[in-house]
Amino acid sequence: MKMQVGVLGVGYWGRKIVEEWSAIPNVKVRAVSDLSDKNLEQAKDRYGVEGLFHDYREVLEIPDIKAVNVCLPNSLHFPACKEALEKGKHVLVEKPMTLTYEEGKQLVELAERRNLTLSVGHIYRFNNALAEIRRLIKERFFGRVFLMEMEWANLEQPFADRDVIVDLAPHYFDIINYLLDEWPVKVTCVAKPFRRKQLEETAYIVSEMGSGAISHATLSWLSPKKIRQISVIGENRSAYIDAVAQEIMIYESGYTYRLGVERNNTIRTELMHFLQSIGDPMTETRNSGDVGLKTVELIERTKQSLAKGCSVPV
Repeated sequence: MKMQVGVLGVGYWGRKIVEEWSAIPNVKVRAVSDLSDKNLEQAKDRYGVEGLFHDYREVLEIPDIKAVNVCLPNSLHFPACKEALEKGKHVLVEKPMTLTYEEGKQLVELAERRNLTLSVGHIYRFNNALAEIRRLIKERFFGRVFLMEMEWANLEQPFADRDVIVDLAPHYFDIINYLLDEWPVKVTCVAKPFRRKQLEETAYIVSEMGSGAISHATLSWLSPKKIRQISVIGENRSAYIDAVAQEIMIYESGYTYRLGVERNNTIRTELMHFLQSIGDPMTETRNSGDVGLKTVELIERTKQSLAKGCSVPV
């Protein structure tokens, strides 16, 4: 019998999610929700989805749906996840999990009480190139890691409901933790809007780690070139990673060489991991609610640093 899932929100990202769910054997996208008739019709015509609703709550009323993927606007993440968990559904929610730490904490506690899986769409935890870098760091291939630098930039029209920190910093903090196995203990942020009066469009964030490493992020919606690059600078070797192409270049004693990485479909890998975590309670949920919650806390600290004009401890 097929596992029946619902997708709440089938805009740009939700459509990708429906496509990937539809390609997984023994899974059926039973219903979707969206305010746009065009988006709903596309889900029906292209992927054969039968249940089409404007109100996400109607998807949650369907008893056969065991899990939902929440791809709604950020402001709806908390109410939609809360209602889904209260109705006994397993939840995979896109990042950021919630807009406040307190809301995120409520969701984590609710999922634990109901013995349900709560996962957050930190997609780069399922990227083969980053998995290889994580393995090499653990094996001390780089020696001691001094610096981690990240540039996440592209030309983007300003979003009316969010700034670049809320949109892109979840990737930054999540990748720090995934690669280095620690969270920042202090953050400093400088950021500005340029094409409007408020809601920042470019941010520079510096994070200090308990291990002594320093991490730095450039996050921007103003760059004409799309860049998703991570650098790991170590005492013995360094690596530059193109996170989209999943390519790794190693720099060692004047030599440069590329590591062989088999590129994977990160969304499909994430969805398969979510299914496994539902089916087997002993599965470690790599992108757990706890990970999502810590990321939200760090975004709050980043905003505090920006408002106060100084470094903020975490």
